[in-house]
Amino acid sequence: MQKIMDNTYYAAIYLRLSKEDGDFSSSGEKKESNSIANQRKLIEDFLKQHPEVVLTQEFCDDGFTGANFDRPDFQRMIELVKQRKINCIVVKDLSRFGRDYIESGKYIEKIFPALGVRFIAINDNYDSAMSHQAGNEIILPFKNLINDSYSRDISIKVRSNLDIKRRNGEFVGTHVVYGYQRSEENKNQLVIDKTVAPIIESIFRMKIDGFSPAQIADKLNKDGVPSPYEYKRLCGSKFQSGFKKQIQTDWSPVAIYRILKNEMYTGTLVQGKTMTPNHKVKVRSKKDESEWARTENAHEAIIPPATFDAVQKLMLEDSRSPSGEDAVHLFSGKIFCADCQGSMTRKKTKSNGKEYVYFICTTNKQNKHECNPHRIKEQDVYDAALAVIQAQVSLALDLERALHEVNGISWERRELERIQNRIARQEDVIEYNKKMKAGIYEDFKTEMITLEEYKIFKADCDQKIKEAQDAIARLTGDRNTVNAGLTGQQSWLAQFQEYENIHELNRRVVVHFIERIEIDHDKQVNVVLNNANQFQAILDFLAECQAEADRKKVIPFIREVS
Repeated sequence: MQKIMDNTYYAAIYLRLSKEDGDFSSSGEKKESNSIANQRKLIEDFLKQHPEVVLTQEFCDDGFTGANFDRPDFQRMIELVKQRKINCIVVKDLSRFGRDYIESGKYIEKIFPALGVRFIAINDNYDSAMSHQAGNEIILPFKNLINDSYSRDISIKVRSNLDIKRRNGEFVGTHVVYGYQRSEENKNQLVIDKTVAPIIESIFRMKIDGFSPAQIADKLNKDGVPSPYEYKRLCGSKFQSGFKKQIQTDWSPVAIYRILKNEMYTGTLVQGKTMTPNHKVKVRSKKDESEWARTENAHEAIIPPATFDAVQKLMLEDSRSPSGEDAVHLFSGKIFCADCQGSMTRKKTKSNGKEYVYFICTTNKQNKHECNPHRIKEQDVYDAALAVIQAQVSLALDLERALHEVNGISWERRELERIQNRIARQEDVIEYNKKMKAGIYEDFKTEMITLEEYKIFKADCDQKIKEAQDAIARLTGDRNTVNAGLTGQQSWLAQFQEYENIHELNRRVVVHFIERIEIDHDKQVNVVLNNANQFQAILDFLAECQAEADRKKVIPFIREVS
């Protein structure tokens, strides 16, 4: 003790509190024993009994885990230690200093002694300046190991609890996606932010109308619409973006793209896309999509699923704007050659002062010896597409009236069951081929097959998996469409009422109705419509209803539809 009295120590006190380390009660309140105020009071009372220790600075990391030492105030403190401005560190206990037993031991047993730093952990009765506490050399590593184990156990419990909440459809994210906010009644429930929901709707509408993400971003910036980052900042959020490079952050094509690809806007909660290996490593890695936590109808939708699915198709299509024009042309990404299945190129030409617009096979344009030009006037395509859509609308309205007479809900339920069964079969295909891949890998490792055979088998499995995944994506779109009528939304067929008197086409109508248009060598136009399977399913259902009525000798109530 005399040695201590003969020296003056310039001390820093270090305080730390973290939810990740279990420093909070089940209600979310700070445990009083570990609160910052309690830590500070305990250390101050201790220093009153040790006049040789002069308090110079306080360092506090509130909200930082002890599982690693990547903490801002801790690093500032260590920097002052290295500069010889501090030669004593005081903490409430070893767990406040850190919960990684290896790193904690390195600091306490190697770095601090080498720098002549006195280290005091009050509640653990540890003081590196007390030479008579020889037993600490044995006890100290065990205490650090216990703290490390506690941190690991807490991490496992937290992860498990969060996973359960995700599977139950509760929102557990740190930051709420643009367009939503936490419910005041339930922090794990998302509700629509009515201030910016119209902006989300306009972004999807502009994409359907033919605008690119860059063009959408430019328009929003010109209109003075705050970007997601700016909106969060204006609302008082401390949200930080890695893309912030200036005082005011504008809309960017990347931000638009992320919004257009975010399934959250359909009411589907998607969480758990990334993970960390353990509680000590904070670098996140992507999880396989099959491991994501997905909950449909977890919150109110801003964008109807059918609209979202249509936009996803557009994102995959060639929808570049013609030179000098703001939006894509009417049939962009929709017209294909019936023979080679290649895309058709839109061309303009002038003759006798008059402009003509036509389509030509891209394959033939690149090589005259391959395929046929399939040259066709844009107006001919327009007229054919309009006629087909008008016929489809008329059919849809007839079918809606027929279904109403036989209780259409029964069709929707039957169709949902059919679609779900088809999805399940595709999921079985994926699972089977994943097992096959694992099996052929083992065969290759045991030299039962050659490397070349392994590559062939693996490529075949990968192709089947991709085809099944694509099929599931299409079927999911069909399911969303049919499910609308069962979830209180406007039924699928009822949506055709707004097109009852359609007499002209625009980009939105084309996207809504047309899957693709194929032009054959004799200029015949084949218009492939979206949701053709649903139309056929309804016709089959009505036919079954008619047959059942006939069997019961009931006067037929379904008029023939064409």
